[in-house]
Amino acid sequence: MTTVSVRLPARPLTLDDVANLAQSDPEHRYEMQEGNLLVTPPADDEHAEMIMRIGAWLIAGGFAGRVLATPGVQAGSSGRSPDIVVRRTVWIDAAEVLLAVEIVSPGSVELDRYLKPVEYAQAAIPNFWRVERDGPPTVHRFGLGAGADGRAIYVPRGAVLLDDLLAGPVPDLAA
Repeated sequence: MTTVSVRLPARPLTLDDVANLAQSDPEHRYEMQEGNLLVTPPADDEHAEMIMRIGAWLIAGGFAGRVLATPGVQAGSSGRSPDIVVRRTVWIDAAEVLLAVEIVSPGSVELDRYLKPVEYAQAAIPNFWRVERDGPPTVHRFGLGAGADGRAIYVPRGAVLLDDLLAGPVPDLAA
């Protein structure tokens, strides 16, 4: 059994509070119902496999790009984490995106390296990573900055081999 120590505010909880709790404790699932905090353990192996199987089935059935596993969903004043969600549309508002990742492909080199980063910066997406596949896969990380003319541009934040990135912790994307 895992013991978690959590300090709750001396006021009614908000969905942002619940999101912060969930982010700080990946061993539990947090939901909110009418201001009440609900804490459940993560899915067991059988449950997790069912999520994957149903998700793969939905993707293969024509919902590619619209299937999400365990996202946070605001339902009125409640916050839920359904096991699987199928979105109505593929498009997500850029204001909701913390990170955009593009893996450079032979058929989209110019788009992935030059056009997409400009569009993402203009949309104020705070982080952009480009994965180059010449040689060992390398992740080039960029953060939002401003050019000499004041326009939004990406500023290099370093490069790392993909294997090294995946072997370490996920960086703070809000910084």
